[in-house]
Amino acid sequence: MVTTMEDNVDDIRINGVPTNGAQAYKEGVVAGDCPYLENSPEANAWYDEWDQAADDKVAAERKADSVGSVVTNRYRANYSEQGHPTHCGDELAILLNNNCSNKAGTNIEFFEAICKANGINLAKYNRTTKGWQGRLRMTGRNLLAKKVRENGGILHMPDGDNYRLSRDWVEEASNKFKPKGAQRTNGGG
Repeated sequence: MVTTMEDNVDDIRINGVPTNGAQAYKEGVVAGDCPYLENSPEANAWYDEWDQAADDKVAAERKADSVGSVVTNRYRANYSEQGHPTHCGDELAILLNNNCSNKAGTNIEFFEAICKANGINLAKYNRTTKGWQGRLRMTGRNLLAKKVRENGGILHMPDGDNYRLSRDWVEEASNKFKPKGAQRTNGGG
């Protein structure tokens, strides 16, 4: 049997990250770890694949999850254990929650302004289906985490001020978001 690149498209990786966005999503790779240069045709295709896989999973979970949220019960329980039922509870999530929450929920416009101040454009993400605000907030937060990590813990704000996240957060984020193939084992190599 002859194996071609097309046969194993899900196995092709750049720095340990699948070149297929849907496969990356299924493996738990955050959108911010796209292996391609931002705004390149390859990156756009990868993000589209990643988003479609996320939307497909949400649609499947929506059928199974009668609560009416796009957040599964498993993640909702994890978030509650970490201190807040609507976010992961890390330092960045708390900072964003404190800055972007209002009486109506999340001030999406201000959240997007924070993303823009950090070079992240969320314009291409779906805003028509149920739960889009939560998905936008989650995806944007993951992309922000990568940028803040790359900036040594600095989160730029729209007014020109900056927040510096702790060294512990930067270290944890650096370890948490490493591509799976890039993580070292105790066996060396």
